Amino acid sequence: MLKDIDIDLEKLKSGTLTESAVVRMAADLKYLLYHMAGPSANLFPRGVKVSGSRVDLQNFSRVMAKEKNYMDSYLKHGLNDPRVLNDRHKLEKAVYAFERETGIKWPFK
Repeated sequence: MLKDIDIDLEKLKSGTLTESAVVRMAADLKYLLYHMAGPSANLFPRGVKVSGSRVDLQNFSRVMAKEKNYMDSYLKHGLNDPRVLNDRHKLEKAVYAFERETGIKWPFK
């Protein structure tokens, strides 16, 4: 059972970002990624609410999709496979774009 996750990108961008808010976001994303890796998983299961501007949501969705692709590729092919390295490069580009557009530091590196 997936717990309710509520990520407000506007609140995270507000400039009053605390360490506890970043830790909370990282924990929520880690939990979400764990559930996305399952065999019957989908990108955003029920109980997940992400709010923010349209551009921020697009960037967030793109990064989450790249995280999932990288995880799936890693689990299927191992760390040193060229496909995995390519997926990691795509993930890094998506994270860079997310951080640049939103001003929010992606909690996983």
